[in-house]
Amino acid sequence: MFSESERTRVGDALDALVPGAAAMGAVDYVERLLTALDHDPPRIWAGPDEGKPWLALGPWERQAWASRIDQLRAVYRRVIDGAPEPGDEQILHTHACEACYGDPAYGGNRDGAGWGRIAFPDPLFPPARS
Repeated sequence: MFSESERTRVGDALDALVPGAAAMGAVDYVERLLTALDHDPPRIWAGPDEGKPWLALGPWERQAWASRIDQLRAVYRRVIDGAPEPGDEQILHTHACEACYGDPAYGGNRDGAGWGRIAFPDPLFPPARS
């Protein structure tokens, strides 16, 4: 979704808030989030196992996520353009944290690096997959 130069700008913005975020897959996490509805089922909620990797959304839930993703795309467009608005940094910080310390199923926390950083044990429950 992002060009290489855009990936660099987004990665730099995420790294400024959580050092090392880009190396742990934060840009991939953001791209996966912004394109989640391009898949069937959408890649919003990781499923319980490899046989059902993503859960379906109901119509209202899909509509709510479509609106939210449109707003997030606008945030990242402003960041890429170098014109962030008040509140955009908080969104980026949240995404950097989710990407670094969340389940790798969502595209971040590459090789469990974020969990290793905080000495969090490998989870014993699904999905916890890359």
